[in-house]
Amino acid sequence: MEFIVIYLTMLLIYIAVDFIWITFFMQPYFTANLGHLLRESVGTSFLLTFGSIFFVFYVLGLYWFGMRAGVASNSALTATFSGAFLGFLAYGTYGLTNYIFFKGYPLSITLLDITWGSLLGGAVSLFGYLIFLRFFHQS
Repeated sequence: MEFIVIYLTMLLIYIAVDFIWITFFMQPYFTANLGHLLRESVGTSFLLTFGSIFFVFYVLGLYWFGMRAGVASNSALTATFSGAFLGFLAYGTYGLTNYIFFKGYPLSITLLDITWGSLLGGAVSLFGYLIFLRFFHQS
């Protein structure tokens, strides 16, 4: 039960915050800088299918490598930095690969993605750790 509650809460937080970030901040930036590469229309089922695959497994990684590291060391800082490091690696891999292989891919988007992935990964792992402390930690 502990895993399900913490994981699902982390997943909901991640999806909600990332949706706001992408919709209000990154979408206009992507359109201005990469509009020629964007799909004209993305259906809801397409987004749910492929977005869900990433979200489900990535947040599982944040749970495993971020939140659990914090629990094992009894440290909110460890949870935060472990999640941030996973975010740095995941978003860095994506951003740097795009920058390397796609002509005209802006360095600014690469750096923004890496920063965002680090911040979001750290924050979601911290929230998972705090949920563990609040509801499941045995004093």
